[in-house]
Amino acid sequence: MTLRHFGWFLGAGFGVQGWGDTTYGIGYDWKQPGVYQDAVRAFEAAGLDLLVIEDGVAVPDTYRGTAEVNLAAARFVPKHDPLPLVPYLLGATSRIGIVPTISASFTEPYTAARQLATLQHFAQNRLGFNVVTSGSDLAAQNYGLDKQTEHDLRYDRADEWVDVIRALWRSWDPGAIVEDVEHGVFADHTKVHRIDHEGRFFRVRGPLNTVPPEEEPVLVQAGASGRGRAFAGKHADVVLALASTAERMKQHRDDIRAVAAESGRDPESITVLFVVNPIPTANAAETGEVRRARSQLTQAAIDEQLQSISYLTNTDFARFDLDAPLPELTTNSNQGTLDNFVRSAPAGATLREILAARAKADGLAVIGTADEIAEHLATLGDESGADGFLFTGQVHPAHVHRTLDPLVPALRRAGLLRTGLSDRGLRANLAAF
Repeated sequence: MTLRHFGWFLGAGFGVQGWGDTTYGIGYDWKQPGVYQDAVRAFEAAGLDLLVIEDGVAVPDTYRGTAEVNLAAARFVPKHDPLPLVPYLLGATSRIGIVPTISASFTEPYTAARQLATLQHFAQNRLGFNVVTSGSDLAAQNYGLDKQTEHDLRYDRADEWVDVIRALWRSWDPGAIVEDVEHGVFADHTKVHRIDHEGRFFRVRGPLNTVPPEEEPVLVQAGASGRGRAFAGKHADVVLALASTAERMKQHRDDIRAVAAESGRDPESITVLFVVNPIPTANAAETGEVRRARSQLTQAAIDEQLQSISYLTNTDFARFDLDAPLPELTTNSNQGTLDNFVRSAPAGATLREILAARAKADGLAVIGTADEIAEHLATLGDESGADGFLFTGQVHPAHVHRTLDPLVPALRRAGLLRTGLSDRGLRANLAAF
């Protein structure tokens, strides 16, 4: 067996943890750092490389033109800013990577460079940052825009955004800080430079007034469209991806690596992780029960799927007839997500059939005993070349432990999961194999 990298993707962000679970709120308050600190300690003990914290900056009301379903289900909202949570997670651990999400569309590069440099000093090289381009019109309207910028243009802006941030981090040469007490010189002014960036989207003088970290934070990205994959291949150290089959996983990884090579990068330097939702069961009978329950297309299940795809694509799916095929759809937001949704059933399928197919297929879910899940991930990894997997799910205590307690030993028995992390930082842990 081949060792794989593992992590956890907190898709609910710094938001409600455990709503709808019978253990919701027992012994924890999701608005406080404690529950996240407990979770990240468990992830580090398990040997997971990183925790990625999703984020968003809008209250979704696309579905049916109201926020009712989202607020009732605590779906995508409320959500707190992940950056202030990062120091608490760093303080609770010593080896695991911590990766908050930051929007290239709504954060000025100088601000981002300064915040991330500061956090990387706290992190001692364990920091990453997940770059998103924020496709939601609702989010754009919170930042003075009528609608979000065109899809590919957002990535053009993000390309320049990354270039500016890295230029700012490199505006202090190595050895700029001399701390020469005898001569009264803290830093050598000849080694601190303006960047004088004049670009299509940004004008930034520099230099950064924050001491840059010795090692730049790891850049994480999850673009699914062709333009998103191009951005990831050019800039990302870690790529997050959604794919349900080994064939699609391999194609995605190959695409990213091809762009990296075209950009003059070493494709081997990119770690491609696929998101999965493991649901360990005790035996075959329980596996069948879980699958039957998850495949039921109740009105609540319909609403959950439709409000999610509505928000992610800026398209109100409530206006479509459940028992008719969907019209041809395009979006300025998350086209890859929309395409994957439509392709969940054969061409010409009705919307209800698409929803039923997705419920039956369980999406990202991998259901079975811990050993069966480990065997499945081993097969996926071997057939696709995936560098590893990101578990997804909320981080209330019951979910973390009912997932990891049976699964970690099974993954180690299968030779997939390392027994511990080094203390040399996130980049070094990702490069270890």
